[in-house]
Amino acid sequence: MDNTNRDVIADEKQAVKETIAKHGREMELLVTMLNLYLNGFSSTGSLNDQNSDTNWVWLFLITRSFHSLRCSIALMQKGYYAQAMTLLRMVTEAYFLCGNAKSDHTIADAILHNKPNRPDGRTIFNYKALARKMGSMVMYDKDYAFECKFSHFSNLSASILTAEIDSHNHELLPTPVYKEILFLACCEMALKNGRLMTWFLNDLLTDLSEEKANGWRIKSTKGIQEIDDWLDNLKDKYGSE
Repeated sequence: MDNTNRDVIADEKQAVKETIAKHGREMELLVTMLNLYLNGFSSTGSLNDQNSDTNWVWLFLITRSFHSLRCSIALMQKGYYAQAMTLLRMVTEAYFLCGNAKSDHTIADAILHNKPNRPDGRTIFNYKALARKMGSMVMYDKDYAFECKFSHFSNLSASILTAEIDSHNHELLPTPVYKEILFLACCEMALKNGRLMTWFLNDLLTDLSEEKANGWRIKSTKGIQEIDDWLDNLKDKYGSE
């Protein structure tokens, strides 16, 4: 590889240009998903000490997930797929926490009141156990495990850093390069995770006001259906693995 006068910003811009040119529809759906959250946040109004710990936990985890989704989109657009997937794994973890927040008071204790959930004074969440409790082991075994392959240094995450020249030689890719299958994998996880977290946004709004929840659902129906249709079409094209 000739690295003379390389410019990381120029390489990123090229990846963005290719991504937008080939995936305009996907980018539209990702923005649609983010706006579902913004509309929901606009409907929450203000929370106070009268709101339950579960409401606060949901609000914080949903907001954090919104930020993670937004940053992951910026990264996948530039070709930083492993880094984008690492952020998307955080959304999956937030999903497991949200799904147990009502029944497991130690989650609120740790997040809201800084009470460790381990005898040694640390807070460590067992996501496999949380997934099992909420009946989401399929998601843990498939989606979460897949995201972990990107987040941890694995054969998959290492392979992203090179391009094959021939059977004996590989080229290092220090700056991002657009790859369709990796972009689609990130896009699928972003839309799937973002879609799942809207369940808890709906539950939060319902707890605050049924009227607010209904208003948000009405505004969100079209966008959610478009996301679901895209996910179904991707599954039909590439399979469920």
